[in-house]
Amino acid sequence: MVDILTLSTQQQQIINWIMRHRDSTLEAIATGLETTPADTLTEIEDLISQGFLEVIDHQGVNYYTIDFRRQQSIPNGEGMSSASVAIRPLSIILNPSGTVSITTGESFELCVTVTNQGDRSAVITVAIDQDSSSIYAWCPAPSERLALSVGQSCEVVFPIQVPPTTPPKEYSYTIIIDAPQHYPEDTPIQYKGRVIVTPSIQEVVRVNDPTFATIPRTTSNNPHQMRAGEIWQVLISVNNRSERVDRFRVTVPDLDPKWVSIYYPEGLALVGIVEATEGLPLNPNTQGQITLIFKPPMDVWAGIYSPTIRVHSENNPELSLLDIVYFEILPIYQLDIQLVTLLTRIENQPSLYEMRFKSSSNIARELTVRASSPEQEGLLTYGFYIEEIKIAPYGNARINLEVQPTKKCKPRFLSDRYLNFIVEVEDKQGITLASDRYLGNLLMPARPWWQFVLVIIAILGIIGAIIFLIWWIFFRPPEVPVVVEFTSESPNYREVSNEAIRLRWRITNPELVKEIKVEGLSEDQTTLSQPVVYNFSKGIPSELKEYCIIDRELLCQNVPTDARKPSQYIFQMNLASKNPKTGLLPLVKTTKIIVEPVPQAQILEFASNKPLYTESKPVLPTLAPIPVAKTDQKTADNPPASENPTPANADSPTDKQPSNPSDNASANSPSPEVVAAKAKETIFIPEILEKRVFFTALGIAESPAKLGLIKPKPDLDNEVRLNWRLSNVSQIKELTLVGRSPEGEVKSPPLKYLLTEGMPRSLRPYCTISNDEMVCKNVPTEAKASGNYIFELAIIPLKPPVDPKAVPVMRKTEIIKIAPYPAKILELKVNGQEALPQYSFNLNPDIPTILTLSWKVEASAAAKIDLLPAPGNVAAVGQLALPLSPKSAEVTYTLKVTNPDGQIIMRSFIVQTIAPPPAPKPEETPPIALPPDVPAIDSPLIPAPPNQRSGGSLSPFEVPPSQK
Repeated sequence: MVDILTLSTQQQQIINWIMRHRDSTLEAIATGLETTPADTLTEIEDLISQGFLEVIDHQGVNYYTIDFRRQQSIPNGEGMSSASVAIRPLSIILNPSGTVSITTGESFELCVTVTNQGDRSAVITVAIDQDSSSIYAWCPAPSERLALSVGQSCEVVFPIQVPPTTPPKEYSYTIIIDAPQHYPEDTPIQYKGRVIVTPSIQEVVRVNDPTFATIPRTTSNNPHQMRAGEIWQVLISVNNRSERVDRFRVTVPDLDPKWVSIYYPEGLALVGIVEATEGLPLNPNTQGQITLIFKPPMDVWAGIYSPTIRVHSENNPELSLLDIVYFEILPIYQLDIQLVTLLTRIENQPSLYEMRFKSSSNIARELTVRASSPEQEGLLTYGFYIEEIKIAPYGNARINLEVQPTKKCKPRFLSDRYLNFIVEVEDKQGITLASDRYLGNLLMPARPWWQFVLVIIAILGIIGAIIFLIWWIFFRPPEVPVVVEFTSESPNYREVSNEAIRLRWRITNPELVKEIKVEGLSEDQTTLSQPVVYNFSKGIPSELKEYCIIDRELLCQNVPTDARKPSQYIFQMNLASKNPKTGLLPLVKTTKIIVEPVPQAQILEFASNKPLYTESKPVLPTLAPIPVAKTDQKTADNPPASENPTPANADSPTDKQPSNPSDNASANSPSPEVVAAKAKETIFIPEILEKRVFFTALGIAESPAKLGLIKPKPDLDNEVRLNWRLSNVSQIKELTLVGRSPEGEVKSPPLKYLLTEGMPRSLRPYCTISNDEMVCKNVPTEAKASGNYIFELAIIPLKPPVDPKAVPVMRKTEIIKIAPYPAKILELKVNGQEALPQYSFNLNPDIPTILTLSWKVEASAAAKIDLLPAPGNVAAVGQLALPLSPKSAEVTYTLKVTNPDGQIIMRSFIVQTIAPPPAPKPEETPPIALPPDVPAIDSPLIPAPPNQRSGGSLSPFEVPPSQK
């Protein structure tokens, strides 16, 4: 890096900012330096013109970065030759390149290194141009001549001495490299440069001002060299020459604070206590040292850095004590290069490769890439996206390479061909690369096998042509009629259209045709169509005149046959020639001709509305009184009048009520006749009870007003409903729908739907027919009971299938489940009242006690309802007359409901009977009262007793003594 001390303060700040922040935009630099963008742009353009900065355009945005090359070429044809670097015969390196800054009276050397990269030895002249160079007079030997062989290089040094009286300003110079005898087309080459002469700086130091010095001392020509990541320690020796105690601080404004660490000496404030200070306190006429450590980051760019060190005095803040240190970050040249193959097999497109560059160096690199194939020259062409590439420090770059064969490169037969090439990488700055040659290869597939086959076919064709000529000349047989075409007018026919197969044929040499025989066979050579013989001895026969014509060939079209039945036909034709020398002509057969049978109906879809149903709420009958006409009782059930001498006009105890207590007393003393009649009736009580107390699912009392059943209309909303879709409905005779259990048991009655006369009435609300397709939705099945169902839908066709072993068209649904209705005991009553948990009765041995039990259960039709301990299985609704045991006992009556899914519900009550102690027999037969009305079976097997009454209360004389 060139010394920047000669630049203005604003320009130095811009360069320091860009060095710290790498690539920066104009707005970022102006914001960081707190200046206007217009002023900053002016300074930046000046730095660009001097070669300190360069502009990089990225996606329309200008970024400014340090120009490490500092090399300029003359524009408009005055600079170096525009020939490609890859073919330039002379390589030139200037040191220093670009701008040189020097003070008056000093000297410097201008070095030019020339390398002969051409194909011949040459005499080269290197000189400072006298006309365009202001420093020409400062060099004692401004011109040198070199003789270089191929690959040889040499350095020319021009010593430059700046006179002490030279005015400080900018001086330009031009160096010319010329080889007119050996490289006239590539020379002369010109390079321009600048020399900035600055006045010598003299410092005026007052006697009492503090001073400082940096150790070690560095200059721009002798900077301290260090590598990235290393540290450099600088000692700053401060001398306080004033008469006052002063404190000094050190700052480095030009560098990022992370680059610098400042250590002041530790002070002793108290005995044994070390105190860190933020400055260097010095007594008058004493000296002290401050340690300054420079620690550039690992990714710092190479170059010479010249930060300014400033020492601040606490007593005199306006005093500027400045010094500059110089350190150089040594360059790192590590560069990783890879040749990556993207597409190596060539198939009508170029092979693709990619050169990948990853720079681990801290300098900018300029590379030139070229490809060649020394062993296979002229077989491949190379296309680089760009041949020259610039890589920023620690940057990455990629170049695409397309390689494709030329017309000279031909693929091989039966084997692939591999072609190698070399990619050479050259550093334009002359830096040695770890590897500058990279080997690549591409694969050229072998020629397609069919090309080889074509060659063989061509050879065989030539041989065949020769054989054919020999055969044509010497062994050609006589002409015979030949069937050129023998086929059906259509490959497929349909039985439903009643179409017959029609044939078509075309025969050459029709004048030689004597007879044609056509026969239809099956695949197993069974005759399906009777043979037909056409005699052509007198021309076209009459039966073919409508279908055949002769015009060089015999052409017959739409010749009918008798083949109409569904099958697969193969027709064969046998020709007979008029030429007696001709032997048997070969048979000619058609391809397979199919007569399609009538399409059978198919079940396209068959399923239920839903896979799970719930059984409908059970329908319970209702007991309702129905008037019944009184009839004469059978003599077997009623005692004769002679045996029951009861007065006709006698009123029963229940018909006449006493009006006063005296009447009540007399009513409680029945007459002897009544007592005798009651005693006789006692004989029939066990028989009556045995006949009348009978359990049934529906207990109905036989009385003048008997109980009848009212059954409501069942709820069919939860029965299984099916959907199906059938094709070719016109070919269906009948549909059969059967519901079975998974074990195959029929659970739903078979339903049959006859379709020969159109849509059945039972299906009209649910089905539609369109385009010979039936679509049915929500078709009822009468399957309402709980359980698992599998429905089968079978089709009975109008015509039996051609194959007797054909499987009938049938389809099954998935398993459809009807869940049982949850069981409930709606009521359980004793004597018309809701059953209590327990009943207790004091029995009268003379009068039996009967309880009337009724119940109503809501459960599935398949549920099991038991009344325990007896009689066992009962119906969902019923009544029962229960005579109590005449002995003391305790009986638990339980109504148990068991659903098919295992649900069990129960309800029970306890009946306790207490028998009285035995009493002495009375002299007279006590009056015996019949039990209250007992519900009787509505059955002709059990007639009603003669004293049956409506109501269930006991008359006063029938109440047992224990209940009075």
